[in-house]
Amino acid sequence: MLVDALSTVAASIFGTTSAGAYIESAAGVHAGAKTGFASVITAILFLLALFIAPLLSIFPGYAYGPAMIVVGMMMFSSLKDLELNYLSELIPSFSIIILMSFSFNMGIGMTAGFIIYPLVKLIAGKRHEISWALWVLAGVSIIFFVFYPY
Repeated sequence: MLVDALSTVAASIFGTTSAGAYIESAAGVHAGAKTGFASVITAILFLLALFIAPLLSIFPGYAYGPAMIVVGMMMFSSLKDLELNYLSELIPSFSIIILMSFSFNMGIGMTAGFIIYPLVKLIAGKRHEISWALWVLAGVSIIFFVFYPY
């Protein structure tokens, strides 16, 4: 988790989106990686991507659009695990998906979710399910939206 946090800070210094090193490592373990060498290779590839990414910007969006659609469809497979009977879980989840889709920004959707989730739980009368840390995160997220440079 420390490496994931440091990669997020480093990404902001370089002006890129965070890499999610922890998730990449978990994906490697799921695919069969048994040692930390897979994480080292992933780190090297992310480092190379810093220099290759500007060269890839010459390709128009419609060249890689179909691949992104397939990735999006694969991401939707996790929706089958969502409890459809509980609106206090369903409303924030779909709000996040909609905001990510229409703002074209994953961070905006997630940050809005940090605000919507505790509010919906509060309205549903499930205040006991909300930790103090989530309220702090919601407050920081509200500050983000107040000062976000639209």
